[in-house]
Amino acid sequence: MAITKGAFRAGRVLAPDSKWTGEEPEWLGWEKWDIEQFFRTRSRMLNFYNYYLTTADMKPAVLAFMKREGYPKEDIGMISSANPNVMPSTIGKLVRAMDRGMPSIHPNAQEYFDALPFTEGAIAKDDKVLVKRELNDVLQSLRVIASSTPVEVKKKAPELYLSPLERVRIKVDKDVISLLEEMIDVWCTSEVQVTPLALTSYIRDNGIPASGCVFIESWIQRYLTEYQHAYDKTDPDFVEGYSYLTKPALKNRIKGLQTMMEEVQKYGKVKKAQRAPRVKKTKDATKQVSNMKYQQNSQDYNLDSVSPLRIPTAQRLYVFNTKYRQLSVYHAKGAAGFEVKGCSIKNFDPSLSFTTTLRKPPATLNSIISSTPKQLEKLFDDPKIKKKLPNGRINEHIILLRVIESKI
Repeated sequence: MAITKGAFRAGRVLAPDSKWTGEEPEWLGWEKWDIEQFFRTRSRMLNFYNYYLTTADMKPAVLAFMKREGYPKEDIGMISSANPNVMPSTIGKLVRAMDRGMPSIHPNAQEYFDALPFTEGAIAKDDKVLVKRELNDVLQSLRVIASSTPVEVKKKAPELYLSPLERVRIKVDKDVISLLEEMIDVWCTSEVQVTPLALTSYIRDNGIPASGCVFIESWIQRYLTEYQHAYDKTDPDFVEGYSYLTKPALKNRIKGLQTMMEEVQKYGKVKKAQRAPRVKKTKDATKQVSNMKYQQNSQDYNLDSVSPLRIPTAQRLYVFNTKYRQLSVYHAKGAAGFEVKGCSIKNFDPSLSFTTTLRKPPATLNSIISSTPKQLEKLFDDPKIKKKLPNGRINEHIILLRVIESKI
């Protein structure tokens, strides 16, 4: 839920749904809290800001953080001019919380993690270090995109251009991956049984397209591979990293990730099946035949070519090669008719179309010109006529004899 203008009052975020979310977390006196209260408040803070604030709302706090931490002006300007969604939402949440008094790491955080069941080897994370690492990743991505963007595009667009797929990736990171990261954090402190997210509803409700599913699948596969290596004991690094989990716990997490993977794959297939097929745009007939070379008339056979503009979308075409006395008859493959590309006839049916050499061209040619479309159907039914497959090419020796524009 994005807050609206005026939702900040006296430096605080207004919480119209405080009955369910509570007010914005305060950190005054956190030193006197027990460690469990501290981490409960931190978890509620992440959910609170996720509910009320967007990355755009938290962007000023991030820019102020960068200035305090001595980031170069070029880096600050790059983040300032970029789309707010290029940053993971966690950056803004942690920065705002630290601005309001939350320590970047609790002095007893490591002891807290060591005392939790099944968390042996877990390392407490410093939130300021985490924010800087995420910011550096964003800056690196922006530099790569900026270096590959043409200078002309930079001049025209005041903001950094993002490709459609990159926009989808950012949306997936913001709306889905952030929730999955929170789920993994919960799994780190859980015992054997863990609960996977109902991903289909999250993906559908946030309008993630089929192209975005690949980013979710990649995230799931990464953790699935790690857990599987730890479970099978095939990689010593993962075995050591997840040594705080028992075999049943690892198996339960693998099963949960596999369930989520199946959900995402099924959703992606359904979304792809729902796509409307792309309708091929028909090129204008004048443009199709603009480069066609053909013989406009023949004095030897007293023939004139019909206009080539009639060929596109027609159903039948009769052409005569005056050099080799060859007649070619083309039948269109479907209702859309012929298409012309350069000097070639496209979309003709090879099973019905043919080329034959005429023994007495004048008589046959006159019959073709004077016969009705139905009579033309029977004109070449004689099994003695030798036929071969035409090549579809039109050249300067070919007369465009006749065009039948509709089916009989």
